[in-house]
Amino acid sequence: MTFRNLTAAGLLGALLLPAAADAATKPVFRGPPPKGELKGVKGPAFDSSFYPNRVTIAAGDKIKLTTLGFGDTIFVPKGQKAPAFAVPGRAGSQSPVAGAKDAAGADMWFNGQAAFAPNPAAIMPQGGTVIDGTKTVGSGLALDGPPKPWVVKFPKAGKFVLRSALQPGVTLTVNVKKNARSAKKADAARVKRQLRANAKLANRLLKYKGPQGNVVRAGNDANGVATIAFFPARKTVKVGDTVTFTMSQHSIETHNVAFGPKAYLDEHAKRFFGPVFEPFVTFRSEAPGTPISFDGANHGNGYVNTGVLDANPVTAFPKSERVTFTKAGTYAYYCAVHGNDMAGEIVVE
Repeated sequence: MTFRNLTAAGLLGALLLPAAADAATKPVFRGPPPKGELKGVKGPAFDSSFYPNRVTIAAGDKIKLTTLGFGDTIFVPKGQKAPAFAVPGRAGSQSPVAGAKDAAGADMWFNGQAAFAPNPAAIMPQGGTVIDGTKTVGSGLALDGPPKPWVVKFPKAGKFVLRSALQPGVTLTVNVKKNARSAKKADAARVKRQLRANAKLANRLLKYKGPQGNVVRAGNDANGVATIAFFPARKTVKVGDTVTFTMSQHSIETHNVAFGPKAYLDEHAKRFFGPVFEPFVTFRSEAPGTPISFDGANHGNGYVNTGVLDANPVTAFPKSERVTFTKAGTYAYYCAVHGNDMAGEIVVE
């Protein structure tokens, strides 16, 4: 993740600008300063929360959303769900997967399957710049650098919840009233409380020792704060044991678990994001319905992949996957979505 440089004083100062500067536009930020890092947090954690995460404005006013990291913001009418970030076989995508072979030269099962691709409904701006509750309005996702501020107008009174297609569970509540007094001091106070609370939350998430039993959690997220790590990072099991790799209940991220030679996995990771998502990352290494059994020599070089995992109910990806280890050894793995920064080991005795 890359983040713009903005100091805490700068953010709070923006929230406390004199009314004459822009009385009808309220500043909101996605991610805390500076550089998206929470003060006093040491470890692979980042915060995608809105700051403040709840605002009150008058009908006809606007919000100016500055995204300090990587993410989208979208409003969908009541009763609808935000679109999935990745979809299989969307119109205009490349042909079905073809020519995918493992290191032993055997065809992969997902040849002929529709490749997953970025969903235009999630990554492209849509709906204009007015939110009145009748249609979907989205900022889109900036893929070629820091996103420009997104300014949207709210002409009608009501309660509007903005969220993210990429990072589910992150929300901004905009209460629009016929007449609303300036709340700059209240907004600044809310930001300070959020910063303190989320820093404490991030440290608590990072101290997590992992689930009981033969379970490894990919990430440990809550309330818009995500950790890019496996919990535990090192798990010891016995020959024949099955390990469940699972997402946290409130995950805002996407992960996978991939075993194999590092250089081999790195090539997949480099190709992960593009016109279509890399099949060797998104698809599990074994055909659906086939148990994943690992002995360190799978597919000619020890390649095994859970496929993409997430906790978003609107996607086609599962929340967890199981791998059975049949031979003693120490086996390294990592998340090809996030690369070497998110790695772990399974020790089989």
